[in-house]
Amino acid sequence: MLPLNPYCPQQKLTIRWDIVFCTPKPVKSAIRCRRVSLAELYLNPTPSCFGGSCVEKSKARVYVLGVPYDGTVSWRPGAREAPHTIRVAAANIEFYSFRLDVDVEEIPIADIGDLAVSFDVKETLKRLSIVVHELAQTLGRQHLLVVLGGEHTITLGVFEGLAKAELDPCLLVFDAHLDCRDEYMGSRLTHATFSRRLVESYGYNRTFHLGTRAACREEVEFVRRKNIHYLTSFEIRFLGLREVARRVLAWLKQSPCKTLYISVDMDAYDPAYAPGVSTPEPDGLEPWMMLELLDHIVLHSTKPLVAVDIVEVSPPYDSSGITSVLAARTIVELIAAHQTAQQR
Repeated sequence: MLPLNPYCPQQKLTIRWDIVFCTPKPVKSAIRCRRVSLAELYLNPTPSCFGGSCVEKSKARVYVLGVPYDGTVSWRPGAREAPHTIRVAAANIEFYSFRLDVDVEEIPIADIGDLAVSFDVKETLKRLSIVVHELAQTLGRQHLLVVLGGEHTITLGVFEGLAKAELDPCLLVFDAHLDCRDEYMGSRLTHATFSRRLVESYGYNRTFHLGTRAACREEVEFVRRKNIHYLTSFEIRFLGLREVARRVLAWLKQSPCKTLYISVDMDAYDPAYAPGVSTPEPDGLEPWMMLELLDHIVLHSTKPLVAVDIVEVSPPYDSSGITSVLAARTIVELIAAHQTAQQR
C-alpha cells in the first residue's frame, strides 16, 4: 500500500520511476472567496498599530495610513522609515491632551497599514489617491484620516483622493519651504515642486503656508504673482499667534473649499526640536507655537478637518528619536482638537 503524502494527508502518493507527485483527492473546501477592492491590494499590514492598540475599521473614528516613500528626497533620505518610528514613538508616549482636556486613548483608532509604494513617484501617488479616495467615501464629519509620511510629495496623492471623493479640501501647510519650484534637478514632480503642481491643478487660493523661511527667487516670485498665502516664521513671531490664526481662519471662511486638510512638514519646527528631518532649516517655530496654532485653527475653523499628514521625518538623522516623538505628539494634539471640534 502506498503511503500518504506527509505534507498533504488528503492526497495519495503516486510513484513513477522519474518523479514523485501527488494525485489530488477531492475534499470539501472551507475557504470562502470575497471580493477585494484595488485599494486593499495596495495596503500592507504593519506589525504595530498607532498608539499600540487598534480597532476594526468599521468602528473607528480615526484612520491611520503609512506611506513609506522618499524616492525624490534631495538631501537626507530616510523618510521611508518614519511611519514605523512614529508608530513606535506613539506607543511610548501618553495620549492625554492637557491643552484640550481630552483623552485620545478613548478615541477608537484603526491603523490600516502602509501603502505598497513603487519606485516610481507617479505610480505611488496614483496608488495613494486610490486608497484615500475609497476611504474618504466612508468619511463623515466625525472621522479623521491621519497619514504618516514619507516625503512631502505624498500630499499630492492624499489631496487628489479627497478631491475625487468630493470633499473639496483646502490645504493648510506648515513647512520651512514653499515647495513651489517648477522643476528640481530636471524633474517636475518632487518634494520640492509638489505645492506648485497642486495649485496648478486645484487653484491658487487652495493653500496657505505657515513657517516659511527657505525658498529660491523663482518660488518667491511665483507665490507673489499668484497671490498664494504664506507667512514666514519671523512674521508669525512678530504678528503673534492670535493674529496669525485670525488670518488663516479668514482665508478659510472666504475660500471655496468645503473641508480642511492640514499638512505638517516637520522641518517647520526649529531643528533644535526636530533635528531628524530631510531638509532642516534654522529659525523655525517652537513646538508650543505650532501646537497652539493647530489647536486654535481646528477648533474655530468654519470647514471641518478631514485629513492631516506628518511628513519629512528622517529617522537616520534622528539619533535620539525626539523628532519622531514630536511628530507623534503633534498627531495626538490634532486628534484631540478634531474630537473637541466635533463636540461644539
